Amino acid sequence: MRPAKMGAMALFDTHFHLESMLAKGIDLDGLPHLEGMDIGCEPGDIERRQPLISRFPGLHFSIAAGPWCLGAEGADIDALVEAVRRDCLAHNPHFIGEIGIDDYWKYGQKGQMGELMLRQLSLCDELDKPVVIHVRQADEETLSILRAHANRRRGIIHCFSSTWQEAVRYLDLGYHISLSGTVTYKANEALREVARKLPEDRILLETDSPYLSPVPMRGKTNTPVNIAHTYSLVASLRGLDVARLDSLVRRNYLSIL
Repeated sequence: MRPAKMGAMALFDTHFHLESMLAKGIDLDGLPHLEGMDIGCEPGDIERRQPLISRFPGLHFSIAAGPWCLGAEGADIDALVEAVRRDCLAHNPHFIGEIGIDDYWKYGQKGQMGELMLRQLSLCDELDKPVVIHVRQADEETLSILRAHANRRRGIIHCFSSTWQEAVRYLDLGYHISLSGTVTYKANEALREVARKLPEDRILLETDSPYLSPVPMRGKTNTPVNIAHTYSLVASLRGLDVARLDSLVRRNYLSIL
């Protein structure tokens, strides 16, 4: 089995944050092989991100208002969604995201995260865009919203962190599952089960850079270069060559567009 070599091959990374990497001191010019998608977090951030994205030919990007935009006291959801709509019309992103529910931090007033997510799912339908879903300790609420919203079922469950049983429920709704470097953590046997069992046409891999560095880089600022470690582990779990896994991830990502 051929392992990924750092800098020797460009491995597709479906989720990273260029602006946050730059803020943490990462030299973006030191990432010459970067391929994948830069992810939006808040309305207006695309204006700061576009000069960074343009450094990498063919790089994809998304736009969204994540749940953290609600802050501790909540926010004007109408204004947030309208700002996302304006950004999308002006810049034509590949995805809307990341959006979703985070019951670890519990942003905003009760019910606002779900409302903001639902409104942006409707925006996905309006603009014919697939979605990137953020879910943290909130599978039941997220699944309920996704079931209730009769969209086209095109999207990614980003940084999946639950069990195979939950993965099946998202797969049944038509979503792709993206695994991050957390699958390499020693205690995460449940995620490795997911990595082994995901259908080959639904698996995606990501770094979520600058966060969630895989072993053996855990504890350091993450970059898309480190996705080589995640590819190597997941390829081994599935009995694949790394190049074959990269081909599957690329094909799966493009099938959502």
